[in-house]
Amino acid sequence: MDKIKKTIRYNSLLKIYGNLLSKTQYAFADAYFSYDLSLSEIAEAHNVSRSAVEDAIKKALKKLDDYEKELKVLEKNKKILDLIVKAKDAEGDEKIQALEEIERIIYSYGI
Repeated sequence: MDKIKKTIRYNSLLKIYGNLLSKTQYAFADAYFSYDLSLSEIAEAHNVSRSAVEDAIKKALKKLDDYEKELKVLEKNKKILDLIVKAKDAEGDEKIQALEEIERIIYSYGI
């Protein structure tokens, strides 16, 4: 995965699951992905070692990936957005099918 795609993915996962991380893991991952700070810059700002920052970010990314693997919120959100685009351009049965699929995905969230 290239750097831009990785940054977009983890920014999205941080928005969805960030509250499930420790405050430190969230702060370091957010600084790294949202603000493009280096490990050294983050370490200096928080008065910790570079390796502590790297370790916290690795743990955060593992947790984010695990949450997404299990819950698939990002995957479902992307699917809903794709279906909305499809429904806007569709007519008749194709539009109804797209809207029904959106409804099915939303209900899978338990709402």
